[in-house]
Amino acid sequence: MRPPLRTLVAGLLLAVPLGLAVLGPALAGDATSRGLPFAPDGPLGTDFVGRDVLHQVLLGGRSVVLVAVAATLLAYLVGVPVGLLAATTRRRWVDEILMRPLDLVLAVPSLLLLILVAAVARPGPATLVGVVALIALPEIARVTRAAALPLAHGPAMEAMRLHRETWWRRAGGYVGRGVRRILLADAGVRFVGAVYLVATASFLGVGVAPDAADWAVMVDRNRTGLFLQPWAVVVPAALVVALAVGVNLVADQVLAARADPAPPRGDAGPPAQGAHPPRRSGPQAPGADRRRSPGGPLLRVRRLTATAGQRRLVDGVSFDLAAGEILAVVGASGSGKSTTGRALLGETTPGVRLTGGIALAGSAVAAGAPPPAGSVGYVPQQPAVALHPLRRVGAVLGEIARRHPPGRTRRARRQAVSEVLDRMALPTDRRFLRRFPHQLSGGQQQRLVIAHALLSRAVLLVADEPTTGQDALTRRDVARELTALARHGMAVVLLSHDLPLVRAVADRVLVLRHGTAVAQGPTAEVLAARDHHDREEAPGPPTRGPAAGRDASPLLAVTGLVATHRHGGRRRTVLRGVGATAAAGECLAVVGRSGSGKTTLARCVAGLHPPTGGRVALAGRRLDPHLDRRARRDLAAIQYVFQDARASFDAYRPVLDQVARAARRLRDATDAEARRTALRLLDQVGLAEHTVAGPPDRLSGGELHRAALARALAGEPRVLICDEITAGLDGDARERILALLDDLRRRRDLALVVISHDRDVVARLADRIVVLDGGRVVEQGPADALLGAARHPLTRALLPAAPQRRRRDDEERRADPAATR
Repeated sequence: MRPPLRTLVAGLLLAVPLGLAVLGPALAGDATSRGLPFAPDGPLGTDFVGRDVLHQVLLGGRSVVLVAVAATLLAYLVGVPVGLLAATTRRRWVDEILMRPLDLVLAVPSLLLLILVAAVARPGPATLVGVVALIALPEIARVTRAAALPLAHGPAMEAMRLHRETWWRRAGGYVGRGVRRILLADAGVRFVGAVYLVATASFLGVGVAPDAADWAVMVDRNRTGLFLQPWAVVVPAALVVALAVGVNLVADQVLAARADPAPPRGDAGPPAQGAHPPRRSGPQAPGADRRRSPGGPLLRVRRLTATAGQRRLVDGVSFDLAAGEILAVVGASGSGKSTTGRALLGETTPGVRLTGGIALAGSAVAAGAPPPAGSVGYVPQQPAVALHPLRRVGAVLGEIARRHPPGRTRRARRQAVSEVLDRMALPTDRRFLRRFPHQLSGGQQQRLVIAHALLSRAVLLVADEPTTGQDALTRRDVARELTALARHGMAVVLLSHDLPLVRAVADRVLVLRHGTAVAQGPTAEVLAARDHHDREEAPGPPTRGPAAGRDASPLLAVTGLVATHRHGGRRRTVLRGVGATAAAGECLAVVGRSGSGKTTLARCVAGLHPPTGGRVALAGRRLDPHLDRRARRDLAAIQYVFQDARASFDAYRPVLDQVARAARRLRDATDAEARRTALRLLDQVGLAEHTVAGPPDRLSGGELHRAALARALAGEPRVLICDEITAGLDGDARERILALLDDLRRRRDLALVVISHDRDVVARLADRIVVLDGGRVVEQGPADALLGAARHPLTRALLPAAPQRRRRDDEERRADPAATR
């Protein structure tokens, strides 16, 4: 059904019963004869006691509609705030006090509750409204709580807590707006249930009298004589159905109308300059021994074009991809890489129109017509969006193993899951399988999403920045795994700015610029031309400035820090006696493998994760471990830039307002002063006012990273924590942020704490380095010492040889191609 026709049908279905409910009593005529038995036979006849059916229909809508609407509104007015409070509270006992009594009410059957109310309460509409609302209240509160939990404990909520935002703005303004679509969809179903509860309650003497004019009562009262007098049942039943369907259709139309048609900007960036890891082992050239599709390319793309309004995101892109081949798509931010990748899945951003042809294994793929289920695996750039927030890791893996391919035994499914987790360097024990996605580190989430794709045994894998935020060892593992997949016959489309990864795994490269393919061909040829252009255009490699004075007293001091994570009723220790210091104007880099405790350490310093032991001190003064107990000056003094910049912003408010709000809350600035501060900081990070005037989905990933940095600086912090701030950015955006951080920490005497897997970022900024493994410090010291002559094997693996040495090795390989064989 087309949208205009659907709107018309919804309006008619809702208008008829509502019109009869409002105007029916006036149309019924003389009040003295409306309810008399043995009335003259009307157009619809009489019911089983001789009442005129038409009069009953005209009079029976008001009680149904008014009671159902009033009861539903009352249930939502009470249930939604209770659910929001239970989801957003940081105190578990508050959640228990709110939800357990509602669970008791939910456990009592609605019919029994109606009987109890009928025995003790005075009959009437007010009692009926109250009991119907009481029956619906527990379910509404639980639905609200379940929908709000992922938002209430996500990065955006934590950013608001760091800025000392009010509870009403956090719970109502952010979480409430985030769950409103779910609640709106639920309200239609809830209203239908209220209508039928009104009918049941009337026969128990709670609401209207059993002989009163009421649509629901008419259906129950005359159903035994359906074949003798069908109009007495069919007409009121049709009106109730029209009311229910109309309400749900209108709710669907409202949900569709609120969908944002504006497309977000692309997140992917151009290849970063950096080290070249070893090429694939073996004597053959890349892809030489892989299986090829005997009937032609597995994937065929012809003149793919994506338009948003008058702007072309992708313009006439064409390429072929054979089974067992890896195609890397590279380009600057906004070049159309992510749009191209999503088009291969048959998906688009709302407001984007696709034209051209896409065929996978002979099956056409288009917007709204995705490829066959299980044939394509997708690894998104932000892994959290692909993981169900309320399902455990093991349950999802088991379901994928059962469906792809079907027919496996339980033992075979478990073995398949264990093998995939082993290949992705993830734990296979029961404790890990019972975790929820939010209990995993960003690197573990990324590898888990890749494991999903591997387990589905797809013929095509679309990987959008699969090494974002990963350490050097994991990046090498991902490269090896992508190569192994291709060797087993899977075609891979790699969207990446990671040039070393592209060199290691790709057979061919497609370069996009402003949505147009500007280069395409074998990896060695395309990247050789690109390297030549970069050497001519780019300045010399960035160098780290002089280190801050090492004898300065520490501004930030972490001593004996111990932290645990709760998993069900158990606690797992993730930090074991960690200690570190950072002076004003000094940069402390924290490195380690994914899951080693780096982010937990940073969150403990910021107060987002209360430690179970140790202390965090600022300028010699111990800070309260709980964020909500810290004074405003302490909140402003330590600010945090989250790894997932997009998730750390309120999706429903302009970026400019959120940056200004941080200055308003942390510095007690006026609205005008906060706005001027926000514009100045945003200008410093290279963002114009028109760029940040809209919501976060109008900005690219690089722009959001810079906006998050500006928001953190709005409180004039003394300690700035940056968690993988350059992950997923193109070279230009990364260099701009690094230069800005280096300038800010020297000019403002900031103590900078950087969490990064990027060796070049550490070399550029760090004065001191702390290496974590398994929650313990395995090595720490001056950056020059650890970058040049690390003693621990893990440090040497995470911080390999200097970039100059790697570039020299690359030049030697280009000069002597035989050396690569």
